[in-house]
Amino acid sequence: MPPFPRTAQTGGGITLAPTGSSPVSIGQALREATDMQTWLPAPPRLSEVTERLLGYIRETAPAVEAAASGRPVDCLLRRAALAAVQEARQRAEAGPGNGYASAITFARSLGKAAGQLLHQERRLQREGGGR
Repeated sequence: MPPFPRTAQTGGGITLAPTGSSPVSIGQALREATDMQTWLPAPPRLSEVTERLLGYIRETAPAVEAAASGRPVDCLLRRAALAAVQEARQRAEAGPGNGYASAITFARSLGKAAGQLLHQERRLQREGGGR
C-alpha cells in the first residue's frame, strides 16, 4: 500500500525491508521526525526519514535487547531497555495509516521510539553493557 493513499503521492512505499545505507544520519532523522508537528516535510523526505528510523529500529533493537538480557532480572536498566525495545518494535510494526497526516504521525511515533532506544543503548554502554 502506498504511504499516502488518496493523495496522489505514492512515495516509494514504506516497508520493513532493508534498503541499504541511508544518507540521513539517525540524529537528523530523530530531529526531523520529532519536529514534524511544526513543519510538514515533502512526501519524499518523509519517506526517507521514516525508512531511516525503521532501519535504525531494526538494527538496534536486537543489540539493545541482547545487552539488556545479560543483566540481572531485577535490574531497572534491564527493564527500561527491554521496554524501549518492545515499544519500538510495536510502533514499527503498526505502519502508517491512510493519508499524509497519518504518515506524519507514524514518523513522529517512530522518532520518539527510536530516541528512547538510542537513550537506552547509550545507558547500557555507560553501565557496562551485558554485565
